[in-house]
Amino acid sequence: MKRIAMLGPAPPFRGGISQFALMLAREFQDQGHEVRMFTFVRQYPKLLFPGGEQTTSFAEMPELPVERLFTPYLPQTWPRAVKRIRDYKPDLLLTSYFLPWFAPSHAWICKRLPDTRRICLAHNIDFHEKWPGADILSRKLFQHNDRIVLLSQACLEDLKRKMPKDISRKGLLGFHPIYHCYGTGRSESGAEKLEEPTALFFGLIKAYKGLDILLAALKQARRQVPDLKLIVAGEVYGKKERYEHLIRELGLSEAVDARFHYITDTEVAEVFRRAQVCVLPYKSATQSGVIATAYSFQMPVIASDVGGLSEYISEEETGLLVPPNNAEALAAALIRYFTENLHERMSASIPSYIEKFSWPKLAGLILEV
Repeated sequence: MKRIAMLGPAPPFRGGISQFALMLAREFQDQGHEVRMFTFVRQYPKLLFPGGEQTTSFAEMPELPVERLFTPYLPQTWPRAVKRIRDYKPDLLLTSYFLPWFAPSHAWICKRLPDTRRICLAHNIDFHEKWPGADILSRKLFQHNDRIVLLSQACLEDLKRKMPKDISRKGLLGFHPIYHCYGTGRSESGAEKLEEPTALFFGLIKAYKGLDILLAALKQARRQVPDLKLIVAGEVYGKKERYEHLIRELGLSEAVDARFHYITDTEVAEVFRRAQVCVLPYKSATQSGVIATAYSFQMPVIASDVGGLSEYISEEETGLLVPPNNAEALAAALIRYFTENLHERMSASIPSYIEKFSWPKLAGLILEV
């Protein structure tokens, strides 16, 4: 039995990184280990968080200790985290990292725990938004970790490309497991068969995720699949008016169910069970928790062939890949998916495919490092 300290986002903070940490913590517990999560009092000042609330209610709150100890932009709070982690005396400190914003505080804390085995779970190396000094900040954090676990081959290659050899050789390839915290697939839920062909765009809406490309593709696809609908479920990071205007401009008001708000855990199942395919028209990517969520509902995906997305899609078996920034190719994929009724065949392929992306396997990989 190991004692594991987890540093970074955790409930009640919302978002995929927090959900990922919670699922991993539960898996460590299931394997008989003791886990404690050390997280923030606040993540960001309001100026840097144009969304809504930073916290949310989870469908299932964790049955494990979560201590809210420090604030990344208030260095005077960092010593408290070091003291509490030292007092806990962990065998392993596992740090979640996904933005340079957190690198100074995390590096400062990790540096002061040299007698503890330290592993950084890095969700991104090459960031979607521009951060001044991003590589320098990341390097500082990685210097104070013994190993760096990446969730896709694309991220591992980014580490090798951006970091010096003394850091890049710490890299270890992991993977993003499949979420199983939102319920079950449509076939198991008793939901009625959908009458209208419906695609889903899910998750926080940022410019790099290509919703504009998907809307343009939807307009084209409806020329051959006139009853095709789209659910957009996620909070806009910035101004939602841009997308509302685009929907009207393209004449898609009747075709798009726009839910421009944060989708809570209790709402996830409902939006996925109303669609037959999840679309990720991303312009850039590393890996995606959206694919992990879609697969948990046995939902195939259509995604841009960028970053590490293709590492989680078996082409023609669990989904389709299209070139990024290409509305015509995306429209063709949507048309083919619905006119050839690919949902039934692809959905049936998902259960066996996702066996390799399990939480026990990732937890075991981390503990064996």
